[in-house]
Amino acid sequence: MSLGIVLLFSTAAALPQPAHAGASAGMGVTYSSSRELVDLVNGTTGAQEKLAEFHAGAEFFVNVSIPLSEEWVLKLDYGYQVASYNIATVFETAQFTLTQHCPTIIIQHVLAEQGVFNLKAGAGIGYHFGSLAERFLYIDNSFSGKGPGVIAELEGNTALGEHLFIHLGVNARWELIGELTDSSGKFPGTTSSGGHPTLNSFGVGARMGITYYFF
Repeated sequence: MSLGIVLLFSTAAALPQPAHAGASAGMGVTYSSSRELVDLVNGTTGAQEKLAEFHAGAEFFVNVSIPLSEEWVLKLDYGYQVASYNIATVFETAQFTLTQHCPTIIIQHVLAEQGVFNLKAGAGIGYHFGSLAERFLYIDNSFSGKGPGVIAELEGNTALGEHLFIHLGVNARWELIGELTDSSGKFPGTTSSGGHPTLNSFGVGARMGITYYFF
């Protein structure tokens, strides 16, 4: 009798569990290529070096996950990204600071849901906002742009307790943030092709944080 109860309990524990509503928060790192931005920075007057095309930055994120079924989850995600593109010149260091606000709607497919851990893959789109602050000699200006962004991601959560989970994720991003302008509508310069700089980019990132499930 006792053996049967143990076997029944073990079998039930191994069965897939339904997805649950939850909220996550944490931080991560990004590694992205924004060619037009890097060309703009490298074109700074008196520059003594050239920045590499790929550049690292930091991200802070929060999101809410809402189950649509046992296999599908709707995630409302907000990421705040910041990166410094500083370059040495014959005068002083020119400082370029990039910030991006990235609200995104993501649809996830549940690959595994076992109660104590889960694994989900997703893709989504949002309308994102970017800002570039330039500080160099007498220059103190900010430029902004906006446009769509697309993300593909893989997310895993593993239990610390009944409701609290460690959140881990990796993603790839495509940003189509358009031409940069300041408050008066001026552009920060021109690209090698004669156009105006944008914040178009491709990048990959990793996230770590905490998830709380409401179940």
